[in-house]
Amino acid sequence: MNGIRGWKGLKGVAWLGLVLAVALLGWNAIAGGGAMASPAEGSRMLTVTGQGSVSVENSIALIRLGVVIQGETAQSVQQQVAERSERLVNRLKELQVGALQTTGISLYPQYDYRDGQPRLTGVQGQNSLQFEVPVARAGQVLDEAVAAGATQVESVSFRADEATLLEARSRALTQAVKDAQRQAQDVLGALNLSIRSVERIQIQSDGYMIPPPIPFARADYARLETASTPVEGGQQTVRAQVTLEIRY
Repeated sequence: MNGIRGWKGLKGVAWLGLVLAVALLGWNAIAGGGAMASPAEGSRMLTVTGQGSVSVENSIALIRLGVVIQGETAQSVQQQVAERSERLVNRLKELQVGALQTTGISLYPQYDYRDGQPRLTGVQGQNSLQFEVPVARAGQVLDEAVAAGATQVESVSFRADEATLLEARSRALTQAVKDAQRQAQDVLGALNLSIRSVERIQIQSDGYMIPPPIPFARADYARLETASTPVEGGQQTVRAQVTLEIRY
């Protein structure tokens, strides 16, 4: 009988242990559910993208000029192109232009295709130069270049100097960040929520919007020799885009 009572006692203890184990598991499940909810609330993220742009005055003109000569023989044409180009280069150096370089040299025959048969009519030679000059001096330098032998103004484009562009980029980035912050504050404020921290910052893109080169028609070349050429540099825009990932 004592053995039976002992067995029953052990059996009761086992059942009590099982009940306690089940209760503990239930409590852990409830507590665990609460613990999982907290990180979910703390990991709520908002992604916003801000834009910024700053316009700056162009101060530098990039000018492309050409010496174009037509003649009967390759030797005579090449000689004339070389003489004119040397005169032009020397004058540009006297005018202290920047980044002067040769961008192309060509010499090729010209044909007349009337009556269906190609007929050699002559040779054309060309030497192209490129340089930079302050916008304020661009008109004068163009006039001087034509007087020194340039027969073709291929294009003129404009840009701001590097220091101005760097400053504008910094301002555009600041604008983009403030724009993103303002968007986040507006959205979260409307929902009675607040910013806890900025978890990630990404500069997605930024660049300079440079006006395209301005081509000059052949009809303008002769006018350049007799009139002062007005040149306006205009503006270019520096843009920046910043994305913020914000914890709230």
